[in-house]
Amino acid sequence: MLFDFIDLKNGSGAVYIELYAQINAAIENGIIKKGEKLPSIREAANQLCVSRTTVENAYLKLCIEGTAESLPQRGYYVRGSKKRFAEKTEKAENKEQIKFDFSGRSIDISAADTELWKKTVREILRDTEELTSYGDPQGEIGLRNALSLYAYKARGVRASANNIIIGAGIGPLLNILCGLIGRDCLIGMENGEFEQANRIFSDYGINTETIIGDYNGAKISELEKNQIQILFLQPSALSKISVTGISSRRNELVDWANESPDRLFIEDDYNGELRYTARSVTAFQGKCPERTVYIGSFSKLLLPSVRIAYMVLPDKLLEKLNKRLNIYNQTCGKVEQLALEKYIETGALEKHLRRLRKLYNEKSRICNRIVSELIPGARQTLFESSLTVLLKPESQNITEKIYSNARKYGISLGKAVSADEVRLCFAGINKNDIFTAIRLLSKDLPK
Repeated sequence: MLFDFIDLKNGSGAVYIELYAQINAAIENGIIKKGEKLPSIREAANQLCVSRTTVENAYLKLCIEGTAESLPQRGYYVRGSKKRFAEKTEKAENKEQIKFDFSGRSIDISAADTELWKKTVREILRDTEELTSYGDPQGEIGLRNALSLYAYKARGVRASANNIIIGAGIGPLLNILCGLIGRDCLIGMENGEFEQANRIFSDYGINTETIIGDYNGAKISELEKNQIQILFLQPSALSKISVTGISSRRNELVDWANESPDRLFIEDDYNGELRYTARSVTAFQGKCPERTVYIGSFSKLLLPSVRIAYMVLPDKLLEKLNKRLNIYNQTCGKVEQLALEKYIETGALEKHLRRLRKLYNEKSRICNRIVSELIPGARQTLFESSLTVLLKPESQNITEKIYSNARKYGISLGKAVSADEVRLCFAGINKNDIFTAIRLLSKDLPK
């Protein structure tokens, strides 16, 4: 261990007291872990340019207070911090309180292809020569080639590998995009519910406006009224999709964009592949690739912890990116990129996707049936790509009781936009637990 974080230059009073205080603070904050060996007295004295007596006195004070201990012939070791232990215990207890997860912040373990993914990662780690070089700032070319084919087959996205940039989630990709589009624009947020994107645009000084649409998305009249230049499309916020209706609206959007050279679309195709009743509705990007920035991700397809997303840029923005690409560093790990490339090329992702569609279709039907039985009268709306059932109970009293039951029985719910609704995201709950969870939510509901 090194004591590089310790600064004794500005200390007041006895030096050993200041040294003790800084070591103790590091232990309290978890910088020095329980059971970790402290540097020897000689080593610490040389590193900090103080006397051995100063270090020894600081260590003895730690031992007297029970924070450290001296083991014969071995040295000084940290016993641990009561405060830190209490914090960890509290966090563990809070985690244990969540018995059923409808929040959407996790996925059901049965929906994860963990064994094959781990096997794929292990195979990549054996190729040490590939791992000893820095990654391409735009993303590994093998993965970009694989994504070019996959995105077309799965979502109808038309893009070459050169137009694709890889990032560790949608956040880093939006940060790059903000630098390309500049501040002098107004972005219309379709349905306006994407808090992360709104925050990023605001941080860059880019103004946004909520555009309320209908079942087919944003209305042209709203875009013109608000003088929107860039429309942020959120297909996952649409519930009932009519192929005819959405096709007609998309034609209107293309005509709107062609009226001005500065108009652009950003399409966040969150979980677009996971639709199981509207699979014929492809991404908007295929309709207007020269004016659409397309963003796709794999958080619900693979694992939320696998932070890989990709962005397809139209040629106009790609030219701007190429001028500054040499100053960017890749935000996504090279190992994960190479593993995903292999996972796609072997057909494992397509096979897994077919299984997920079947699983989530079954879960949505189970939710619908059980809610109808146990919370009669509640209006249900299914958002397929969000893997969410939106409930609007008959009265506010019923809604409040559902939330009360959720707190009482350790059920985590999705973030509601309106106070009269309840969001049940079935991604993170086992299908065999759905009945029990909804039964607890529906206990003692007012008539």
